[in-house]
Amino acid sequence: MRLRYLGKYRDVLLGLILIPLINSINYHLTYSHIRWDWYTRTTYLIDTAQGYISWWLLREIVLWLDRKMPYQKAFAQRIAVQLILTNLVVQGFIILATEGINALFGDKPLPSNFYTYNLFIFFIWILVINGIYISMYLHHQWTLTQQLRQKDRSLRSQGFEVQLGHTIRKVPFEEILLIFVDEGVTNLRTSDNKSFILDRSLNKLVPGLPEEDFFRLNRRFIAHRNAIRGYRKGANGKLQVRLADDLMVHETITVSRLSAPGFKTWFRAAVQPS
Repeated sequence: MRLRYLGKYRDVLLGLILIPLINSINYHLTYSHIRWDWYTRTTYLIDTAQGYISWWLLREIVLWLDRKMPYQKAFAQRIAVQLILTNLVVQGFIILATEGINALFGDKPLPSNFYTYNLFIFFIWILVINGIYISMYLHHQWTLTQQLRQKDRSLRSQGFEVQLGHTIRKVPFEEILLIFVDEGVTNLRTSDNKSFILDRSLNKLVPGLPEEDFFRLNRRFIAHRNAIRGYRKGANGKLQVRLADDLMVHETITVSRLSAPGFKTWFRAAVQPS
């Protein structure tokens, strides 16, 4: 199941805290001795401002890619493009900004290790921040999946409403063994061998049934996995399904050649212990 992600990230507070932290780590990785004089404080503030702009640029690229190349379409390709674009744009900005500031206020060229050691450190941090956004997306998808599963379980546990005399009762799906049409009337048979009449056709009932528990065998029969005892091959690729004896269905239940592969796959999954 693929869920569309709208690129909504709760990252403002994270960015505000993480950029000064990253900048402090960079200083300790770059310099063996740090003197916190006015020059160091000024450069630290400038570097922190560059860090915020770099984060904003990276974030804008991620949001743009969320619209143009969603993760759902090609996950690996999206990550590759995101890593390349963010590195090109952010590293390019850092180089231009640093060279510009040095040209205005410096008295000598940038040291050569800026283009080797420093840019390598920036590359690592860009990978880390990309990992944060990818993790946010995966967590968002996981949360949506859990919510949908919970909603699905809630809906499926409701079952169908049936009329018993003048009373309306609800039959949970777990109690339904067989739904079938007999002389144009839709019947429901429960695990305690009770029968009820439904006012809907099989076509209208199928979308509301849990597909892992129920299978439409043919035009007349929908069976729960607990109602099926086995099957055997029939003529022309068809299958003959054997139902539980207490259901008292005395006719041969046939699955068509087209539906046979799907039934086999479903039946194998259904009979595996949970």
